[in-house]
Amino acid sequence: MDSTENVPAKIQAEAKARALAILNSEPNCISYVRPEDLETAALFIPVVSIIKPTVDDFYPPIPKVGIMAKPQLVNLIREKAGITITEQTTSKRSKYVYVCSGAGEKRQPDGSMLRETASYEFDAEQRAELDFLSDTEGKYSTDNAKRKHVLETAKFGEQRAVTGFQHALIHKLAKIARSFKTPQELMRGMKILRIDRNVNGIMTDPTMRDAVISHALGATETVFGPPKQIQRTYDENGERIPGPAHAEGELPLDDFDDAPPAPEKTPLQAAREMMESYREKISGSAKATKLLEDLVAKKDATIEEINSAIDRFEAWLQKNAPKGGAA
Repeated sequence: MDSTENVPAKIQAEAKARALAILNSEPNCISYVRPEDLETAALFIPVVSIIKPTVDDFYPPIPKVGIMAKPQLVNLIREKAGITITEQTTSKRSKYVYVCSGAGEKRQPDGSMLRETASYEFDAEQRAELDFLSDTEGKYSTDNAKRKHVLETAKFGEQRAVTGFQHALIHKLAKIARSFKTPQELMRGMKILRIDRNVNGIMTDPTMRDAVISHALGATETVFGPPKQIQRTYDENGERIPGPAHAEGELPLDDFDDAPPAPEKTPLQAAREMMESYREKISGSAKATKLLEDLVAKKDATIEEINSAIDRFEAWLQKNAPKGGAA
């Protein structure tokens, strides 16, 4: 590799070219991406995805509402748009009314996080009443049948409230219509943008890698102390500094100088390595530590999940940095 080559910028340019090519393809798709959205900060890259729904991805048309997406499609939108749900709270307003509210975030091209809130109320009695009024087959012709339907509807009230909240938040952050008017419109497909960390570029370029590590350490160095210093092996003139004498029969470190270089890490491996570097820094948060441990144990964790966790670690470090300390 040419030592003068700006690897992060090269990777960023390649990612932008790929995203632009996808954006210019499939002209019939509904695009939720503007060309200027592909201009990202140096530490990030744009990723454009095309989602082609099927008929099974939507509920039957709802009068005066339209055609709405089922959970499998909404969750795919969440993944491709890089949306993270950061807060979620459920409660009961009354015997049959469940409420879920919370917040989420999505990274912007400049690297900042767009945060939005949403809430959803599910009234089991009201929903059952709508079913009674729409009943043309006599399913709810008796009081017992109506009472049973209310109870069965309420049984999944909290789950319905959670799903409603998540769908509202995802559509809000992705800026995608909540419903479609015609089957032809929903089958056109959609182009969605996600902003990822330029992990491969960061880990390849020593200057950028050190800058990211310094940024992460700055928020907590006052709490945890400075990082352990590694003994230098070369001076300013490039001359080797003699190391400590080794015991008889012990191999000197020089014997390993000709070892073959380690293979280049994949973006996922680099992201895992970066995530692991937060272990000590987030040890003050049991919740953050559990999240890290869960992702370490999850062999099929995606780079999106890992990047999301890193973002949450950074947010916690900034929030808990000592007042007057480094930001």
